Amino acid sequence: IGCYSITAKVSKTQGDDSFWLTTVYGPTDDTRKEDFLAEMVRAAPPMGEPWMINGDFNVIYEARDKNNLNLNRRLMGRFRAALDRAHLREI
Repeated sequence: IGCYSITAKVSKTQGDDSFWLTTVYGPTDDTRKEDFLAEMVRAAPPMGEPWMINGDFNVIYEARDKNNLNLNRRLMGRFRAALDRAHLREI
């Protein structure tokens, strides 16, 4: 359990299949977003283990995700970098 996330290992009741699930709620205050991104990267399970992350990130990945032209491109870049460090990709 973090400030912005909860992570759990999910297992089937039968069989050995399991994966990690992280649910996030990112801060709306831009001054706390760096902490949120760092927490997201720290939540990553060991390499090679399946992981899904979901929730409300309160930060955008691409300009097309925004409904107006008020973009913080620096923050978008930091979000993309955090996704890369956590080895995440959009599905």
